Amino acid sequence: MMKKILVISCTVLLCGCTKENTIAQTLDEKLYVTIGGVTRTVTMEDNVCTRALMAALQTGIITYTAHDYGNFEKVGDVGQTFPTDDRQTTTSAGDLVLYNGDNICIFYGSNSWSYTRIGKLDGLSADEVRQFVKAGEGEVSITLSLKPVHTGIKEFLPDRETDEGPAYTVTGQVAPAGYKGFVIRNGKKRIQR
Repeated sequence: MMKKILVISCTVLLCGCTKENTIAQTLDEKLYVTIGGVTRTVTMEDNVCTRALMAALQTGIITYTAHDYGNFEKVGDVGQTFPTDDRQTTTSAGDLVLYNGDNICIFYGSNSWSYTRIGKLDGLSADEVRQFVKAGEGEVSITLSLKPVHTGIKEFLPDRETDEGPAYTVTGQVAPAGYKGFVIRNGKKRIQR
């Protein structure tokens, strides 16, 4: 009797650990979108497209180039095709949709068309969405990931003799005289040569 209970318990546990269950758990998590070193989260829809997208992102990030279209969206080919569940949709700022199976659009305006919904950027006003996607500024590189993408230090400036105040190493210690490398002085990142 005890052996039967143990076998049934193990079966129930194994059935709960399927790939489908892993993807369902992932859909409860956030999608991260990074543009120009700024990362925002997306609340995902639950459909055949988002499940396939999340499965693809479990193997690595997706980076693609998007351009302005119609003065209401950034759109670009993501380099792979995802299953569609197109429905007539009126979009608003912050909506992410799949178009033609291989293009992802991030809307900063509104449009009505047949799309597969992916999700919506979290907590941004229409103006903040326009700023985030660099609306009207041409092509941008967009990275989709399951974790935030850290881009590190963005700007290096040579140390100038006119700078005053102590310089600190990246570990937070005062840089000794003659130190060469990355330093922080007066709150700015610099290369000291």
